[in-house]
Amino acid sequence: MADLNFYRAFEERHRGSQELIKSRLEIYLPFILPLKQFDISCQGIDLGCGRGEWLELMQENGIDVRGVDLDQGMLDAARRRGLNVSQGDAIETLKSVASESQMLVSAFHLAEHLPFDLLQTLINESLRILKPGGLLILETPNPENIVVGTASFYLDPTHQRPIPLQLLSFIAEYSGFAKVKVLRLQEPIGIADNNELTLMNVLNDVSQDYAVVAQKGNAPKVIAATVKAFKANYGLSLESIANSYDQQIKTKIYQAEVKARQAENKAHQAEVALIAINNSLSWRLTEPLRMLGRTAKSLFRFPKVAKLKSKEKIKLLLTHIKLYVSQRSKLRRMVFVVLAKFPALEGYIRRATRNASSRRNAFPPVAAELAGLTPRARLIYADLKAARQNHNKENF
Repeated sequence: MADLNFYRAFEERHRGSQELIKSRLEIYLPFILPLKQFDISCQGIDLGCGRGEWLELMQENGIDVRGVDLDQGMLDAARRRGLNVSQGDAIETLKSVASESQMLVSAFHLAEHLPFDLLQTLINESLRILKPGGLLILETPNPENIVVGTASFYLDPTHQRPIPLQLLSFIAEYSGFAKVKVLRLQEPIGIADNNELTLMNVLNDVSQDYAVVAQKGNAPKVIAATVKAFKANYGLSLESIANSYDQQIKTKIYQAEVKARQAENKAHQAEVALIAINNSLSWRLTEPLRMLGRTAKSLFRFPKVAKLKSKEKIKLLLTHIKLYVSQRSKLRRMVFVVLAKFPALEGYIRRATRNASSRRNAFPPVAAELAGLTPRARLIYADLKAARQNHNKENF
């Protein structure tokens, strides 16, 4: 690029700080540190070294790795940190190196910048220059992450196209590497154990990067020393998080169905209990008491009745109860049987209802056609009649 500082500023903004990248690269140490016991010099080449985070980490762990990059701004930053870097093309650099002279070839976020034929050449040349048991590390954005594969990958104007991990690992196998391992990298911490996954987690929280670590054969002892690192599991796949999300949805649906069935069962039990109550002898026997409460509530709503003294209210209520009972022959017979056992009570009720008749002006007169209605029904009738009269007045 013409602006030497552009790509460095871009990396700082969108890839992360040098400290962050360096900490992420530590995941490769279990693959590399065992190599030191078989090769004292343990030399390597880092293609597209950028700011030099990997070179610094290797230097701290006693691995002699030199860096190559085309971007002069990146190289200046690496040199200021005292790192061994030079400007050059990755493929030409590999071709200039002697066969079986290196223990490590690395390229972090370089593969996605190369056309496919150059990517194949890079892998084939890496195999050529590696010593038996040597490692090739290729890290690149993971298109298995939907957001990465469809959006953030294209933030970098120098990217060619996303590389599916199945393709990159196959190229390494096809080229002749004895062992090939895929490492999924940079997923959010704890996402694999999240019991409340959302759709956005599925789209965005699959490992954002992945790496192919390939090992050259013909070195049984070196290969045996790296077995543990190659057998470990790394990162989070789209299939894994999608399956977890599906299972959590199914579990929530099942729990909702269980709650619905429980509520349905409770409603049915309540309905059965209500039917049993309605059919019970006690419910039928206490119906007059409930009628008494309803009658009193409706009756005492009238303004003139509300002004009466308590004793007069009771007498008026007894009068309406007497009317209610007199209209129901079966109930009337039952009342006569009960009152016959309590002559004093019968006498009090007769006197009270007889005296209440003298206060009929306290309660609106009942028309003949309304005599069979309850006080509540009469009140509703009166409200409707008044509303109709007001409507007729407004229209004339």
